[in-house]
Amino acid sequence: MSRADRLLVAVAVLWIGILPLRAADLSVDANDATANESRLTFSIAPFYGWVPGMKGTVGVFTTRASVDVTPVDILSNIGDFVELLDGLYIGAGEVRYGNFGFLYDVFYLDASVNQDIDRRLIKGAVGVGFRQSTTTLAGTYRVLKRPGSHLDAVAGVRIWDIDTDVQVNTNLGSLRLSDGDRWIDPMLGAKGRTALAPGWSLSGWALLGGFGVGSDFAWDLYGGIDYEVRKGFELSWGFRVLSADYQNGDFVWDVKQYGPVVGARFNF
Repeated sequence: MSRADRLLVAVAVLWIGILPLRAADLSVDANDATANESRLTFSIAPFYGWVPGMKGTVGVFTTRASVDVTPVDILSNIGDFVELLDGLYIGAGEVRYGNFGFLYDVFYLDASVNQDIDRRLIKGAVGVGFRQSTTTLAGTYRVLKRPGSHLDAVAGVRIWDIDTDVQVNTNLGSLRLSDGDRWIDPMLGAKGRTALAPGWSLSGWALLGGFGVGSDFAWDLYGGIDYEVRKGFELSWGFRVLSADYQNGDFVWDVKQYGPVVGARFNF
């Protein structure tokens, strides 16, 4: 973890911690969960958009390679990236009753590329596939409530599943290679929300984990702004950074994924 990343995490943790404090004199947001303590409530983002650039080191098949793809690179070549996709799902949600809650967050990406081989003696095709599944399951407890804002403690697990496949089919024969791993990181942190003005609010989370159980270290930061279009329906814009430093034998996943987030959330 670089010095810049450590500073970013520290600033984010501080920011999440002071979120509820600045809203002490604001009126209660009609959508704030603290107004619904006596019943079961749901907050669901069935699908949200995240454009995650990747920076770091990936090691598969005894070979390590540096990766550096920015969100701008993806957006400026969005047609090419969409062509590579075989599957994509990003969604999140939380159910609450009183001070207690349970949340989930899922990021699933399945991509592949195929290339024909047309040499004098060798003809065929080679295909490379990549799949990433990152699922977070956590319990939450509301530790601080103020008019228009709240702060929740978060504790749970993050399940990683990374796979890379290479398939070669030629007139001389076939070859298939596969590498990857699955591991679980404990995750601890906080998430918060504070009202800015009628209909507008700031939200964010800061999670730290791994601690040598799975990854050597993992962290996840988000900060954004929410707008209540109508009661029970919100739009959100923000920025997320997801990082893990993991190694098992020749497999290495020391990657930071980062980029803008946009989504819609239903509250009921």
